[in-house]
Amino acid sequence: MRFARGELAALVVLPDPPPMPLRPLQDGAGAETSLGAYQGKVMVLNLWATWCAPCVEEMPTLGALQRRYGERINVIPISVDGEGQRQRAQAQLAELSDSALPFLIDITRGVLFDVGAPGMPVTIIYDAEGEEVARLAGGADWASDEAFALIDAVLAGE
Repeated sequence: MRFARGELAALVVLPDPPPMPLRPLQDGAGAETSLGAYQGKVMVLNLWATWCAPCVEEMPTLGALQRRYGERINVIPISVDGEGQRQRAQAQLAELSDSALPFLIDITRGVLFDVGAPGMPVTIIYDAEGEEVARLAGGADWASDEAFALIDAVLAGE
């Protein structure tokens, strides 16, 4: 399966990807949740932190991706900032995404290990059944024609 050229050329399909992490996360109100609450649609999972420059740079494009596809997909950023940075991370996400994305945080940073992230940002695309389709380590323009073609292909089941 070939999805991308150019900026998304670093997109990879793992032969044996780890399962979607279902560890407890906290939402913006401090309530416990998990990625299981978002299954049933194509999911674009993004692991980020306020101190990660490429993470911050790509966040507006992830917000644009969510706005473009609306209810058809779930773009889910998970902050791995520490507890002391929770409010800053929540405010920064709202500003960078124009409030298009939900706030989730994993102060343990365990989600990075769950998915085998080599660093940040990492974006993982899951199909509606929660199976990993592809991943990209590093920043990208998720509001590009390439990214739209990728999401269109995943939505079409290609």
